[in-house]
Amino acid sequence: MKDYYKEIDQALKSFEDFKPYHTKSIDWICNRIDWCWKFRHITENQMHELADRAVTVMNMRKFF
Repeated sequence: MKDYYKEIDQALKSFEDFKPYHTKSIDWICNRIDWCWKFRHITENQMHELADRAVTVMNMRKFF
């Protein structure tokens, strides 16, 4: 079975670690969090954690 949380977590880590290249866009990450929560592929706690991290990444991008 696919680990959706891990997939999103790895995509977010790419941004959090300031990698020069990202395999997934921040738009993809946000849409994936939404889709996974809608169909209950991630827990509510995971959804909140991932969403908070995505918001942090988007706020960091304003400064670069």
